[in-house]
Amino acid sequence: MKSNNRDGGWLMGRIYFNREDKRVIIKRPQSGFGYTVNLGNKRTWIFNIIFVIMIVILVSVF
Repeated sequence: MKSNNRDGGWLMGRIYFNREDKRVIIKRPQSGFGYTVNLGNKRTWIFNIIFVIMIVILVSVF
């Protein structure tokens, strides 16, 4: 079975960091299921920052 993931970006088999890869969501090659995000992509960091801000706002309101 051929994998579409670029092997050079995997750190410790669980974290994917590859600035040359434009994908945001990556399928994990080792497990039969599961996805992770490309931490080398700027859009991933923007999404994470927005998500954290939303959580902080929700926690502070309630």
